[in-house]
Amino acid sequence: MSTGTLRKNSASFWHVLAQGLMANGPLGSATTALTAAAAFGLGSLPLAYVAGIVVVFLWINTPYQFSLRLSSASGMYYFVAKGVGTEAGYMAGISYALYYLFLIPANSLFFGMLVPFLFGLFGVTLPAWSWLPLAILFLIPVYLLNIKGVKLSLNYGIVTVLIELVILLVVSVVIIARAGDHNTLAVFTPHFASGGISSFGIAMLVAAFGMSGSTAAVYLGEEAQAPRQTIKRALIWGTAVVAAIYVLVSYAFTVGWGPLQMGSFAGANVPGLIVIQRYLGVGPELFVGLLALNSVIGINVASTIVVSRLLYSFGKAGLLPPSLAKVDGRYGTPVNAITLLTLVSLGLVVVIGFWQGASNGFIFLLLGATMAEFLAHLIGNAGLMSFYRKLGSFGVLRHGVLPVLSILTILAGLWTTFVPPAYPVWIAAVIALACVLLALWQVRAIRSRNAQRAAGIDASLATIGEDGGA
Repeated sequence: MSTGTLRKNSASFWHVLAQGLMANGPLGSATTALTAAAAFGLGSLPLAYVAGIVVVFLWINTPYQFSLRLSSASGMYYFVAKGVGTEAGYMAGISYALYYLFLIPANSLFFGMLVPFLFGLFGVTLPAWSWLPLAILFLIPVYLLNIKGVKLSLNYGIVTVLIELVILLVVSVVIIARAGDHNTLAVFTPHFASGGISSFGIAMLVAAFGMSGSTAAVYLGEEAQAPRQTIKRALIWGTAVVAAIYVLVSYAFTVGWGPLQMGSFAGANVPGLIVIQRYLGVGPELFVGLLALNSVIGINVASTIVVSRLLYSFGKAGLLPPSLAKVDGRYGTPVNAITLLTLVSLGLVVVIGFWQGASNGFIFLLLGATMAEFLAHLIGNAGLMSFYRKLGSFGVLRHGVLPVLSILTILAGLWTTFVPPAYPVWIAAVIALACVLLALWQVRAIRSRNAQRAAGIDASLATIGEDGGA
């Protein structure tokens, strides 16, 4: 082991792009996660995804603008710290770490539920408790891929994401072609949305949330080739590709299921696979289902890269134990951070799974992740405006209007998700918020207790990022 830096220039543009695309998990999300947006958008689901593109590009604007000037393994922690200060930066970093930290065990529980469903296609019923060993087993390949180096992880990502995108394209085209007279442009109007404009607005926000994974690319700032140029391109291309494929898939699934019947689509466990079975048969359904499992592995690989780089940066800054900053001499990975993250994820799978059950536990963790991401976006937008004012190159549209609009959409998302508070929604939200406030208390305590150590934390920012023009 060494306490050196991560391996520089090990990730090309295609690797960085794969990181952003993997974080979205196109196939896994498309076959299962459209249900949340469909619950509000119903037959107007495709329009919700079209409108969601505007929102997601508002959110992507913030890391994009930061990446024009800065690059770091700690991503938004470093960005916001440069704009507002260490305290705000640490809160942003903790928020993003929590988002992905909750997402990893949530996906593990989902894996534990999806495998029995696939076995059920052949009349095989697994025991009710099978979700637990399956969820735990799911963590092993994610751990090994991350330990063996970022290049191996992202080479895997390039191949699997390409396969996912091709499969989604082919499946969508086949469904649209076979839907025949059921094809209609009416799904691109709010006509089918439940509850009018307000419900459609929720569907749009949920759709945007599902397309925002490309921000994971910024955490390769220390390992990417020409990071400022590479990351900004990956953010734009990754978001554009995901948005295009989601609009196509949402249209295919809506006309394939039936715009007037989308209420039952929203209530199904894996509606995407059901539509595929209807139009392509059981064989293709199973094939896509297996690839969806692999897609969820990809999401967790990308999420682990993000959280481990944040933990590495926090350790290097002295905000968390310095052992988290240790880098494996052979693979160039923050092995202690990856190991700790895996153990915490394992603990959350067991505790939340037994407390809430696999299905409710999955939802609970997603709600906690949602609160954490919304908080991170709020802090990030404020940091962007402050950073460019300090820099003396503040652009009214890019660094003022767009971040403010982004903040408004996030506040709307917080309101629609957590108001009125309901069990267990409020518990997940409170846990995420409490962790962020605890981080603020921690960094303030460090500063007040030891001025010399606080100065060291500020100075350490220079060692985990690079400043400069594009």
